[in-house]
Amino acid sequence: MATTQKLDPATEITNEIIALLEKGTIPWRQPWKIAGGGVPLRHNGERYQGINAFLLGLRATMMGYSSPYWMTFAQAKALDASVRRGERSSIVVYYGTAKKRGAEGSDAGGDAGGEDEGREGGGSYRFLKSYRVFHVSQIDGLDASYHPEPEGDPSDGPEPIPEVEAFFDAIDADVVIGGDRACYIPSLDRIHMPPLVRFESASSHYSTLFHELGHWTKAKDRLDRSFGVSSFGNEAYSKEELCVELAAVIGGQRLGFAADHIENHAAYISSWLK
Repeated sequence: MATTQKLDPATEITNEIIALLEKGTIPWRQPWKIAGGGVPLRHNGERYQGINAFLLGLRATMMGYSSPYWMTFAQAKALDASVRRGERSSIVVYYGTAKKRGAEGSDAGGDAGGEDEGREGGGSYRFLKSYRVFHVSQIDGLDASYHPEPEGDPSDGPEPIPEVEAFFDAIDADVVIGGDRACYIPSLDRIHMPPLVRFESASSHYSTLFHELGHWTKAKDRLDRSFGVSSFGNEAYSKEELCVELAAVIGGQRLGFAADHIENHAAYISSWLK
């Protein structure tokens, strides 16, 4: 008879962090600003703390999210919003005590409990529950307040470099400025970029844009480049990342800006060498 394996949140979190590091991810910084000072927030504006703040901050940096808000599937539904099909959730945990087994414990905004763990002693026991949340960028139909602009005067941001701007303007690529992520979407043949004012420097902006344009060149009606089926961290993925990072470096040399985007992905070097 089939048995259901118990969910172990602590092990799952540990494995996720190890997997990210083994795949060559440096999740500690991103070159653009995050609203709310980078502290992850629940749907009601309450701050996450401890390991949850670390995990969601790591995921936000890795994915390029700029909004600090996260919520469960049910919380999004209660706001007349919906999680997009195929979006991956992120684990958060709630640690607490209860007077006896079976006692209900608040999961601090979560709505999907995990397994209770711990020993009874003195009429109480400790438990660890887990639930799943989604970033607001994975959810359609939310109010604009869940997508705040990073604090600070836009005039304090980096200044564009006219010659470099002219180079990118001359490329016939569909580039959408705005939002939380820098990415190339093959199915739409479209590049998404956060605005220049959100970046730490003009070089960071142009390096990131060059990186995404590198991916843009792989389309069938351009270079028709493929290294096989790509998934995060595998050989095909790493080869493509190396290809576009070199494009950013060479492009930066030609246009006169430092391609510091490659430093943010230096951990990929281990897989590139392999």
